[in-house]
Amino acid sequence: MTDAERGSRRTALHGSVALQYGDHSVQNNYFTLVFPDPVEVGAQRLGRVVLGQWRQEAALRGLLGTRPIPVRWRVTSVGEAGDHPGPGLDPGEENAADLTAFADAFSDSERRRLVVLGGAGSGKTSLVVLLVIELLQRMDEGDPVPVLLSLASWRPAEEHFAGWLERQLLREYPYLDRDTVRVLLRDQRILPVLDGLDELPVLERPEALEALNTALAEGGPLILTSRTEDYEAAAGSASVLQEAAVVRAEPLTVEEAVRYLLGGATSQHRERWRPLTDALGADPSCPAAEVLRVPLMLWLCRTAYRRPIAGRLPADLADRSLFPTAVAIEDHLLDSLVPAVYPAGPLAPPQPGRRASRESPWQGRQRDPERVARWLGFLARHLQQRGTADLAWWELGTAVRLVPRMIVTGLVCAVCLGVVIGPLDGVAAALGYIGPDPGLGRRIVQGVLIGAADVLINGVPAAVAFALVHGTGVLLRGGAPEPSRVRIRLGGGAGRSRARSGPEILARAGLGIAGGVAGGLGIGLVQGLVRKLLAGDPLALRVGLVDGVIYGAMFAFAGGISGALMAWCEASVDIVSAPAPRELLGRNRRTAFLQWFMFAPLFGVSIGAAGWPVVDLLDGYLWGIRLGWTAPDALRFGLLAAFGAGIGAGLSLTAWGQWAVFARLWLPLTGRLPRAAMTFLEDAHRRGVLRKVGAVYQFRHTRIQQHFARPPVRPRHPEEASRR
Repeated sequence: MTDAERGSRRTALHGSVALQYGDHSVQNNYFTLVFPDPVEVGAQRLGRVVLGQWRQEAALRGLLGTRPIPVRWRVTSVGEAGDHPGPGLDPGEENAADLTAFADAFSDSERRRLVVLGGAGSGKTSLVVLLVIELLQRMDEGDPVPVLLSLASWRPAEEHFAGWLERQLLREYPYLDRDTVRVLLRDQRILPVLDGLDELPVLERPEALEALNTALAEGGPLILTSRTEDYEAAAGSASVLQEAAVVRAEPLTVEEAVRYLLGGATSQHRERWRPLTDALGADPSCPAAEVLRVPLMLWLCRTAYRRPIAGRLPADLADRSLFPTAVAIEDHLLDSLVPAVYPAGPLAPPQPGRRASRESPWQGRQRDPERVARWLGFLARHLQQRGTADLAWWELGTAVRLVPRMIVTGLVCAVCLGVVIGPLDGVAAALGYIGPDPGLGRRIVQGVLIGAADVLINGVPAAVAFALVHGTGVLLRGGAPEPSRVRIRLGGGAGRSRARSGPEILARAGLGIAGGVAGGLGIGLVQGLVRKLLAGDPLALRVGLVDGVIYGAMFAFAGGISGALMAWCEASVDIVSAPAPRELLGRNRRTAFLQWFMFAPLFGVSIGAAGWPVVDLLDGYLWGIRLGWTAPDALRFGLLAAFGAGIGAGLSLTAWGQWAVFARLWLPLTGRLPRAAMTFLEDAHRRGVLRKVGAVYQFRHTRIQQHFARPPVRPRHPEEASRR
């Protein structure tokens, strides 16, 4: 075609058809323009992102490779735990390798709904991870995108399932816009794979099943995992997931364990494994065979012995003189859990399209397996001492005995109060200085001296007062402060909405009075002592005692009123149905600040107003000391008391305050937890060490908790070992 011919051609668009004309409007050819479907483009891109995400996760869990860890499952019969036959398989059929056939049967089923049940460590999550990868690898045009999400953050009584699912997709994959997500959900192009019905609060599990059945009434696919007993209990109160097939993850056979161990070893190392596999085959009932039928333990076995180590052979596991029981073998293998799930190598680069993980900064700074094991050991021993499996963030401070906890709380309150009051009083003193040399230098010196003196005058009594308030509150309450919420009630009793009872309100008022007396009296006495030391005033101690009596009366009056009103407007949170740990922590933090903004001004105004009636009641004199109370005194005391009392009450009497003092400060300083404690707990949950149950965490299995609860072993010095 010449340039002249090319220049003489024209193209016209009519809908999706393009016509090309030459000279004299003669049609030369036509073709159809195909515009990509934006929904399909969005689904395919999401599929690629999710596939990359779970390929990386599966590799970390040892699920991929030429010899992935086997997962055994069994199809249940209709009525056993569901109302629908299995996905093209006979009930009772078991399989550990042919995931392709299972994915085929699932894809060909009419509803594409599945429930995967199993016990702790049985491999149910591994099964759905492999199924998600298989479905993504074969995803064709029009197929739904399987997206694996933890169910622990859903509150079925507060949020519709579709709204929660939309929010999770936007959170995990921020490149998606809201309109695209809603179109994908509307067109049923998302296959929700929901992991962990058992991680919801017990009372919310039946509600969740009912909500899922309601959401699925319009059709649509779904995969759900749960511990067997928890699913059956929830279904007994509500209903099974309708039109869903049910499979159970089962223990492996000895033959499957042997094939996995030998198949995963290279040819030069296979003979190292042969004595163990021969022993397992010769005695399938031995303790080693019992332990290695659990997928988690089998994976840890291969991880622990993947490299030759002098004096350690896989065959040792079958030696009953070394490991006489299954528990001994489990403890030995669990020693390799932390190095396995917290690898010390470099981090993988962030995946495009995914939300930057909140755990990444923590991973980059502190992934030393020894430190992680020490932190997990502290948590396990803390639970053992409390006699519970529930790891509640607001109870972490109870790992410290009461008296040291009171001392730490008091000191932290004093430091925080001093940081606020010292500079305020110092600036006020510098600005108001009227001495013989009013220059800038003298003002600065005066401000620093007054600020430092006020830190001492207010900090020491505050430490004593808030330590006593915290300790007394713990004794009255019978435990650590629990999360609460602000509730303004205009009527009704304490039984409604978990409001505080009359005795609780009176007890809180008593705490306010006792703390006020201790703080006010202490301020007066320390003030007199400082004046005596600095100025040598012979009446300084008597004046300090008089001030202490007056301040104590004012602080007691304000503390009693504020404490009673704070308790009257407070209601406890139902922990059984509370949200996820971080969400509950955020709510309680907002509650603590709301209480501060509500009641700190009331405390300050009460302090300022109480001075005049106290002075009048004493006729302006006490023990020969003339009394006075002016408006500047009231303003200064009210302002400083509002800040100081608000800070101290928030840190010593609220669940969030105790979390801030101990989980964020004291326990990290003493090496028992990392500084980002909540992020560490979330990361341990993602790695499979912990699981969420409503507002608390639990170790994934009681054996894991028992293992980490063992006292740390102190390494012996070589000379000590030689003497033995």
